Amino acid sequence: MPAFDHEDNQVDFNDASLYLPLAQTVFSICACAVVSVLSCWLTFSGAVSAVRTLALCSATGALMMRVPLRLGKAHGITVVFAALQMGIPLYLATLVIEQLVHTCSMDASHAPSWRHVVFHSAVAVQVYAGFMRARAPLEDTDRPFILCLLALMVIAIMPPPAVALVGPLCQSVDLWEAADRIVRAFCFGTLYGVTVYASTRTRTSNYSNTSIVFFRSASASIWVTGALVWWLPLAAAQCAIIMHARAMKTNAPAPKDYKPIESTTSTDDEDIEANLVDLEPKLADPVAEQYRLLSEKPIYADEATAHSGGVVGAKLIDLGATAAQEPAVAVGLPHEPMGQLAFQQLSLVEPLSDSTHSDSFSASVAKAMALEEESSQ
Repeated sequence: MPAFDHEDNQVDFNDASLYLPLAQTVFSICACAVVSVLSCWLTFSGAVSAVRTLALCSATGALMMRVPLRLGKAHGITVVFAALQMGIPLYLATLVIEQLVHTCSMDASHAPSWRHVVFHSAVAVQVYAGFMRARAPLEDTDRPFILCLLALMVIAIMPPPAVALVGPLCQSVDLWEAADRIVRAFCFGTLYGVTVYASTRTRTSNYSNTSIVFFRSASASIWVTGALVWWLPLAAAQCAIIMHARAMKTNAPAPKDYKPIESTTSTDDEDIEANLVDLEPKLADPVAEQYRLLSEKPIYADEATAHSGGVVGAKLIDLGATAAQEPAVAVGLPHEPMGQLAFQQLSLVEPLSDSTHSDSFSASVAKAMALEEESSQ
């Protein structure tokens, strides 16, 4: 049998060393943003290549996220790091898509357009989807992901106006725009990493939920790459909400896996049969106690009246009358046959015992044998 580590099925969020990969991820994404800026700065005019910039950013991210940072033995670090590694390709994909928007344009001037309104409206929908996920990070729902996907489809169909020689992979920007890219990368990496930790359950299997955690975290944080600068503080608010929701979910008591038994109209305290004091004899004389019990109203008389549906004539069995009729059973005896072919008269009264019936049958047989002897003579 292969030996499995305990960290493959349990994540210890109380260990501080578990959060070292979060800092590693944020630093790596910021390093990719810095490399993309420096790749466009440290080249001659006209020699900028988007492919070279992408290759340098990919190499930087791969080297820095090759193995997780470890300090001791933190259970669950491999589970969390598998989802954090996907943050580098996600960030680079946003740079590539943004660059592709401007590749087919020949106009180098910025012009106002209504498509800017459509783009920022779609980004606002993504912000709403991110806060939906932040309120319930462990909820098994795909509504935030579907909203984000629909917003991305709208952006893909109606992208913002393109400008020639503009894009994160080939544009030489000034200090303000460079700072904007780095701050945006920091906000994206922080929000993505916090969502990964909040979406990971305490008990899980290694790599089994990596894709689920990745798509949920991506749909909750991708809006940062396209939002306006003054929208970026919403990333801090989203991080605070998602950490609070995750902490409250962890400290909440475990829900019961069973439903409480529904109480009926009668309880054990009201049930007459459960009251053992009422079942004790009240009279010292056994015969008097028996007559008292027979004359009492039965326990379920009210229920029987209710089940009869108010029908007139619906009665309970009177035990006293039944006991009084029992001696009359002995009066009825079966009739003897009259003649050889006579039929015995039926009686609805049951005989007292089998001995009476056997004596009558023996007498009938003796009488028949006597008649046979007389006829033969």
